Amino acid sequence: MKLNIYKASLGDVAIIWEIIALSAQTLQAQYYTHSEIEAALELVEGIEELIAAGSFLIVSYEEVIIACGGWTIDSANPRQAELRGFFVHPEFARKGVASQLLHSCTDECLRSGVETLYLTATLSGEPFYQKRGFVERSRYRQLLSTGEYFTVVTMTNSSLR
Repeated sequence: MKLNIYKASLGDVAIIWEIIALSAQTLQAQYYTHSEIEAALELVEGIEELIAAGSFLIVSYEEVIIACGGWTIDSANPRQAELRGFFVHPEFARKGVASQLLHSCTDECLRSGVETLYLTATLSGEPFYQKRGFVERSRYRQLLSTGEYFTVVTMTNSSLR
């Protein structure tokens, strides 16, 4: 499968949000209730800022956007970066798309001097990141605006090189 990975533009925002919602609703369904997933979408924020900073990538296949993800360099420690907004269209899940996207983001971070990546994973994403060298640091229940809780896992990877 020939994928194109490139920096997102603000013109891509609408389709990015469609992919985020579809991915969350489908791929997280065995881990969370429908209402938890819907409410947890409020936790996905700052996509436009990442795009403006040039640190948000999209993946396309046959000119259709199928995945997205980005990073933020930690202002307190520029040797660390947080991975954010990783979502894959359900039809392309478990086909290597997220792995290629993660590799591209990691390469960009390495070029900027980053030595450690960290992220907050959903329960559905946790196995993916574990297989790629990320280790759990903590697990907690995030309170949502609906009063429900959404369990997430903070993870780090210090073995980028």
